[in-house]
Amino acid sequence: MASTSIIVVGGGIVGCSAAYYLAGEGHSVRLIEQESVASHASGFAYGGLAPAAGVADPVDALTALSGRLHSELSETLFEESGVDPEYRSLPSVLLATSESEAATMRAVAETPHSDGARWLSPDDLRRFEPRVSPSVPGGLSIDGYRDVEPYKLTLALWQAAEQRGARLSNATVTGVLRRSGRMTGVRLRNDTVEADAVVIAAGPWSGDASEWLGTPLPVSPLKGQILRLRAPGPPLAAGLWWASDYAGSKQDGLIYSGTTEEPVGFDENPTSQARDQIMLSLLDMLPSLADAELVKQTACLRPLAPDWLPVIGTIPGVEGVVVATGAGRTGIMIGPAMGRVAADLATGRDPAVDLGAFSPARFA
Repeated sequence: MASTSIIVVGGGIVGCSAAYYLAGEGHSVRLIEQESVASHASGFAYGGLAPAAGVADPVDALTALSGRLHSELSETLFEESGVDPEYRSLPSVLLATSESEAATMRAVAETPHSDGARWLSPDDLRRFEPRVSPSVPGGLSIDGYRDVEPYKLTLALWQAAEQRGARLSNATVTGVLRRSGRMTGVRLRNDTVEADAVVIAAGPWSGDASEWLGTPLPVSPLKGQILRLRAPGPPLAAGLWWASDYAGSKQDGLIYSGTTEEPVGFDENPTSQARDQIMLSLLDMLPSLADAELVKQTACLRPLAPDWLPVIGTIPGVEGVVVATGAGRTGIMIGPAMGRVAADLATGRDPAVDLGAFSPARFA
């Protein structure tokens, strides 16, 4: 029977971040992933890193912490892993889709606490990015925006964790080992692995642990699809956002546009309906992209709790287990912070962020 001190279940951004921080502190870490690192949502997301909004929102503290961690990782991960996560700073503009939205954005830009937010009139906007539709009544320019290549970031985190001594097992967890109210490891299909602590960061598959732990973890998949387009002309001047959609030029030279929010279970197949929906929204904002070539369409499953808040914390009555999942559309943004606080909880330290709003106990 194999033995390790801390098991991390799930090879996405949260699991790889947890493994990275735990291994860096000298813990013996085994990452268990049924397929390969970043093979689901963490490998197919857009990778936008919006700054913390500075509002009374429980997720804002996670976002602020993760912003600092992303900056730190951008200075160390390439040297540690040999993989460039392509972290960069670039302009970001929230496009108004109606005159009422435009009025709200102008009011935001004029408030005393609107540091980094600037109103762009229709003329300002089209001087900045001429391809924006003349029907768009302006936009809000927001400072502090960053982006990364999600697959490369997740892979870099894992390869750096491996350099620090973490090990990867390609296996499927089918249950947990418990003794006297404490988690002592996990069951695989053909083996068991003992550990001092277990971190469950299996994205939408984390809900399988409900039965193992005897407590509800109502995390379900929210499908999102993205188009990658090749278009003539220079890259877009900024990451552009409107309603629930976006378009931005990535460092591979393609324009990425999305996304959908589809509660369709564990179906990861791209669909023509989503393609048409995304293109229709994109052409409303950027009609000159009508002749863009569709290079690739991807779909991924984001983990989502019923209240759209992350699920991070220990399980009442079961020592030695931490759950970290449910980031929804913000997984790449807050993934490093979720991995950091999960590592803290797994090793008995107080995390740097108040996790009360994210406790799995809220579903009990």
